[in-house]
Amino acid sequence: MLRPRGLKGEVKAEIVTSFPEHFKKLKALLVKTDKASQTLELSQAKLANGYVYLEFKNIHSVEEANLLRNAELYIEQGQLTELSETEYYIHDLIGVRVFDENGRPIGELIEVESYPSSDVYVVKAPDGKCHMIPAIKDVVKQVDLKSSRMTIHVMEGLLE
Repeated sequence: MLRPRGLKGEVKAEIVTSFPEHFKKLKALLVKTDKASQTLELSQAKLANGYVYLEFKNIHSVEEANLLRNAELYIEQGQLTELSETEYYIHDLIGVRVFDENGRPIGELIEVESYPSSDVYVVKAPDGKCHMIPAIKDVVKQVDLKSSRMTIHVMEGLLE
């Protein structure tokens, strides 16, 4: 989420990535507002106090920066940091079908919530009920992004 900072077009954004240092290497970002999407070239990115402060090459005033207020930032797929075999980008998990170890369908992963102890997968069952599945190795047994499938161990009380 963006908002202007200062008078020269700089914007302040909340950091929602596990790789904040990556901002310093980026040349451009995809900026999505409720009206349009555009790729903007970066001239500088600074990290401070849990935020990233961005200067775009074509944004030079607070008025221009204000047009980006509440926009969302995205990194192009080719610029993403490579992850280990047990790490996943949230956008890759959304829509994954979730099954128990016996192959019975549980539902579709619709959201990932982050907590200090671990992430939690929100899985919507066919009946509309949402289940909170902890993203821990005792529960999540297999993730196959190619087939859009996750297998979980259903511990007692997990789906109640």
